[in-house]
Amino acid sequence: MKRLSLLVISLTWGHVFAQTVKVTRDIRAKGIKEKYYVLKSDTGIKDGPYAAYARYRGTLLCEGFYKNNVRDSIWSSYNYNGKLQVRYDYTHKKLLAYEAPENFNKTSQYNVINGTDTLKTTLEQPPILMDGNGKLIQLFVSSLRYPAEAKEKNIQGKVVIAITIDTLGHPSNYRIKKFVGGGCDGEALRVVKLIEGDWIPGKLNGKAVTCEYDIPVSFTLQQD
Repeated sequence: MKRLSLLVISLTWGHVFAQTVKVTRDIRAKGIKEKYYVLKSDTGIKDGPYAAYARYRGTLLCEGFYKNNVRDSIWSSYNYNGKLQVRYDYTHKKLLAYEAPENFNKTSQYNVINGTDTLKTTLEQPPILMDGNGKLIQLFVSSLRYPAEAKEKNIQGKVVIAITIDTLGHPSNYRIKKFVGGGCDGEALRVVKLIEGDWIPGKLNGKAVTCEYDIPVSFTLQQD
């Protein structure tokens, strides 16, 4: 019976891969290389294993599975050094593992929005980008450009972009919360808007909440 089950699984996977074709995409603007499968009948539909790697280092950043162009089963994402950061079960809508970034402060307070009311408080779980910090860092490294005006005027600093993550994990209301000037603010906002992937909403008292989430973007000139 065991041998028969293995044979059935083998035949099933063989049938699945017979209907798909493997794709490798080198996405310079995001600093990643993707490997995944698409249907032969419609190459716009992902179906099968997916993996994203850092373009130059080759480090695995994210892996999972697509079923008819929708994320399915278990997905894992890793930080820039290859350490597991997020593991999520899309089938059962359940967070399996989460390792907060090193710069995360458990005492940080967030603006929780409930209709017209806003409450500033700590969260038991902050909003989580399911693709992890690895892909996020690659995006910033590859897409962020130091504005010419800021270079000429020796402007440096940290721009903070705030976004709103609702109870379904949808991002909206991108805005500049902390300004630096010299074109840095607009550039930071532009790149943050390029962030893709699903979000897990923040949690308070065991329930998903709508809250503001800050994304810092640093501009630092190299010293000669």
